[in-house]
Amino acid sequence: MTGAKRPQQGMALIEALVASAVLGIGLLGATQLTLKTLSLAGENRQHTSAQRLAQEGLDCLVASTRGSASPCPAEETIQSDGVHYKRQTRSTVGSNGRLQDLQVRVIWSSPGHNKNDTAVPGNLPENILQWSTSVAALPAWVSEP
Repeated sequence: MTGAKRPQQGMALIEALVASAVLGIGLLGATQLTLKTLSLAGENRQHTSAQRLAQEGLDCLVASTRGSASPCPAEETIQSDGVHYKRQTRSTVGSNGRLQDLQVRVIWSSPGHNKNDTAVPGNLPENILQWSTSVAALPAWVSEP
């Protein structure tokens, strides 16, 4: 009986190692997806805060052109959720003299956006959100009681 086959030994160990490797690769992919999702959620929160600040700046500019508020600061720094935003406002008279051009720019840095970023504020990539609109000057009879 020299031709009798013996059962193969060690196959269960190899199967377990292959299954562990496949599981590890799957978990690594899920972890990368979770980290990217968290990063994008943080960027989205910063962009939403910048939009809110831009809207507030435009509201201030419109109110000051109507004479119902004091002039808006040309530049101010605001901190929200640990991020420093710089808001710049500008109001210029249009070319025809009847419109006023209003512009708001919000600038902020996104830490963790790039692998090469460090905590040095000057070394972070800047994000810029710029809104502009025009408003017409009110006729004198509208503002009179």
